[in-house]
Amino acid sequence: MPLLYSSATNNSVYRALAKEVDIILVNGDLWKIESYGYGIDVPIRSANDFHSLLVEWNQASSEGKFAPDAEESCQSEEEEEVPNVRVLLSDTPIEAVWLRLRQLHSVKLAERVIANRGEQGSGILGSEVVASKAAGVAFALRNASDYYSASEARNLSQRVLNLYYGSMAFAFAEMLAMPSGPDSLTQIENVTKQGHGLYTLDGATSDLKDIAVGIIRSGFFTSWLTTLGQEVSWTPQKKPKSFADVATFPQDSWLTLEQLFARIPEISDLFQDVFDSPTLWLEPSYDSSANQAGFQLMAKAPVSRTYGLLTDISGQLTKEDIAQFPGPFSEIKQVGSRGKARRFRVAVDHDGHKVWWNALDLHSSPLGPTAIIKPIFHGLGTYRAICLVLLYALSIIVRYRPSVWRRVQEGDLDHMRALIEAFLAVVVRVLPEHFLASVSGEKVFTRQHGSWA
Repeated sequence: MPLLYSSATNNSVYRALAKEVDIILVNGDLWKIESYGYGIDVPIRSANDFHSLLVEWNQASSEGKFAPDAEESCQSEEEEEVPNVRVLLSDTPIEAVWLRLRQLHSVKLAERVIANRGEQGSGILGSEVVASKAAGVAFALRNASDYYSASEARNLSQRVLNLYYGSMAFAFAEMLAMPSGPDSLTQIENVTKQGHGLYTLDGATSDLKDIAVGIIRSGFFTSWLTTLGQEVSWTPQKKPKSFADVATFPQDSWLTLEQLFARIPEISDLFQDVFDSPTLWLEPSYDSSANQAGFQLMAKAPVSRTYGLLTDISGQLTKEDIAQFPGPFSEIKQVGSRGKARRFRVAVDHDGHKVWWNALDLHSSPLGPTAIIKPIFHGLGTYRAICLVLLYALSIIVRYRPSVWRRVQEGDLDHMRALIEAFLAVVVRVLPEHFLASVSGEKVFTRQHGSWA
């Protein structure tokens, strides 16, 4: 036994134990330690000196510039898997994102990503499959780049169309990059010939906000969802012919344009200026008063339930509404808050996660707060998919509903224009970063020089 930590004060105890150890470390400083340790040959030092003692031992055991070889400790089965992470540090983070995306315009570099993802996933992909997938990824990302760059200098109508088709191209690349996804771009193109997999209809009124947007079985969108692991067997087989038909469809197979805008946290201030309805996202935070952190630190067993606060900035959601959001929530209760916002205390069960935050499906954005978004279409909460549905609806209005779109541009619906422009600005900044992560199979974090986060 090389060490002994002790708080004993009896000298005879140290004498007895000194036969078993190489050095005695005492908690706290002893007065006149040379007298107190009389008759003990083993050195006695204060535990406060342990770091300098450890440095001495490490130095004595080193071989020149090298530390002695030792077996690395294995990862505990209880530890969470650490994902591949790419951190982009730049004064202009979106340019750093596009630089990485443009690297994948190279078929050779795309092949490397495809091969690596295959090895980390279901198994090694054949060379022909890797080559076919990589060519499709490179071509799709080139298209996405063309559409997004073209949108910058165009009018609002053109920007809507370019960003929709550019985001579709991103989704093509995501499907091909996944080991279980299609083997070639041609396979996706053949599915797209069946349609977009979405539809729009006039809603309960002729107002733009009431336009209904729904999902159907055939076409691109449901094919994309299948690749992402979403169940689509519940989706309607064909489009409804009227809004009366929509009312007979599954309730979670369609929603309104207003309800889509309500799910974009980055434009919530404008949303509340335009609409009287609630925003459909929540901002989570730690509830320090409910968790009794001191007792949690002293707990012998790992903490598996933590209390959090969910804030509804619109101040219109009820606890029954909160229960419909995704997450392992229970004990939902409204608590006091300042201003019009409402706060709800919830218990979050997070077995298998050291931190309660990791048990939640969170949307992070450089343009808005961290958020939990209410899903669409039978539990679909993927942010880029929600944005694509909203872009699709706007593109249909631009192309086929000039009587409505011109009212947005210069008529009685011009209050919607600022909301749409703000949403497109979010798409331009956020979606390329999200698709870079989904194509590369890595978590992507962007940082500016000197930033704290």
